[in-house]
Amino acid sequence: MAVGGADSTGSTPYRSLQDTPTWALATVCFFFIFTGIFIEYLIHLLSQWLKKSRKTALYEALEKLKSVLMVLGFMSLILTVTQRSIIKICIPDKVANRMLPCRQTIIKTTKATQERILAAESGSDYCGSRGMASLISESGVNQLNIFIFVMAIMQIVYTVLTMALGRAKVT
Repeated sequence: MAVGGADSTGSTPYRSLQDTPTWALATVCFFFIFTGIFIEYLIHLLSQWLKKSRKTALYEALEKLKSVLMVLGFMSLILTVTQRSIIKICIPDKVANRMLPCRQTIIKTTKATQERILAAESGSDYCGSRGMASLISESGVNQLNIFIFVMAIMQIVYTVLTMALGRAKVT
């Protein structure tokens, strides 16, 4: 393996933002911005049509959807921005191992294996070096962000289904 993580083919399995071409970054950003503006425009058109058609209940449902999506987006943004600070909140291991949703399996490992596992999980284990556990791991924060995204998608599906059923009942 060569310097910078490149293999014999010249490709790198992981590239930082510094190593990413600006055109690729601009393309991805353009796609997200365009998609966001397009969806906002569609919601605006639907909102105008519902007002014009005097469908106040459906209009209110759409407004509620917009407000819920805004709150979920803000929660995701705050979680992303404060991720490093959240990871550095340390709690005692006793507290970290209470009220777990699943049974914890205990794997017997040697001290060297444990050190390799800790080194692989993150570059430097801030709380582990103090003999404590992180309130939420980096992986946990990422999973929480995914959960917020799934909640947003389900809210959209729920609202669209409610609007469709309301529309079907009216006609």
